Amino acid sequence: MSKILSVTVLVGFILFAGCSKSPIEAGDSAFEQQNYAEALTHYMEAFKQEPNSPSLKGKIATCYFKEGEKIYERTRVIKAFEARVKSGMLNMPEYASDGLKKTVSETHFKLAQAYQEAKPDNPYQEKEYLNNALQNLETSLKFDSTNIDAQQALTQIKEAHLSEILEKGIAAYKKGKSDDLQYIASDYYLSQALKMDPENEEANKYLRLTRKKSLNLLDPGLEVPIAVTDRMQNPEYTAFLIVAYSQLPENLYISAGNFVLVKKGGEEIRGKTSNMFTLPFEGTTLSNGEETSGVVAFPTTSELSYARLELRKDGEVLGYKNLP
Repeated sequence: MSKILSVTVLVGFILFAGCSKSPIEAGDSAFEQQNYAEALTHYMEAFKQEPNSPSLKGKIATCYFKEGEKIYERTRVIKAFEARVKSGMLNMPEYASDGLKKTVSETHFKLAQAYQEAKPDNPYQEKEYLNNALQNLETSLKFDSTNIDAQQALTQIKEAHLSEILEKGIAAYKKGKSDDLQYIASDYYLSQALKMDPENEEANKYLRLTRKKSLNLLDPGLEVPIAVTDRMQNPEYTAFLIVAYSQLPENLYISAGNFVLVKKGGEEIRGKTSNMFTLPFEGTTLSNGEETSGVVAFPTTSELSYARLELRKDGEVLGYKNLP
């Protein structure tokens, strides 16, 4: 009897061992059943052994994309969808396959649709949703320029919103006489109009005007809004008297080196202090609700066509000012 039992156990062990799956095989099986969270767990386990595998990175990225789509279909929570998409993009292999590129394109198209369908609670959210829809459609077409759905959606947004956005931008500019924060709203709408139609003369005209008016205004919609109250020029430097106001919950240390001047061609110039100007911008730590100011100098080049002034921290843009 004991011999029979031993043989049975041995056979069972052999069968079990034969049926065991590798983490990748287990992940593939779960993925086929649309159990994306489970598949991701298996793939991440395999990733510990194969951290440089492009195909495994592609599987991980795809899991995040599909899980995000599935969560949104069930909950209609855009931020959860968007968070999974960001995680997927962070796990993309350096060289994506054509199939993965199409998956990325389709996922961003669906995220753009989600933002188009969402109902904003206020004007700031309305701007955010439109901007996010446009950005996701552009990303969709970046990964697959043949994505017809994304092409049509982008064209429809431009056709439906160009006139409306241009009218909002001009109206906000005119309201700026009694409410100067309207100049910030005008800048946003006119910038969007020019993305849709870069040659639009009216949008270009009013954008130049509104940016002159909004230079010294702090944008309450930014984490650390900045304002430019003066501009100075000499043969060595272009300098700006800058005010920075922190709306972050945590303390923030900033210095002149955190400011970047972006030229219209895309070239960037890092800020610095210079004794050639009074009130140089000194490094300081800001708490929530505090502001600081000073002159930030940028080495002058032969090309003086500047597009934007940014405040960056650890690679992230916390505040900016578009220049006229």
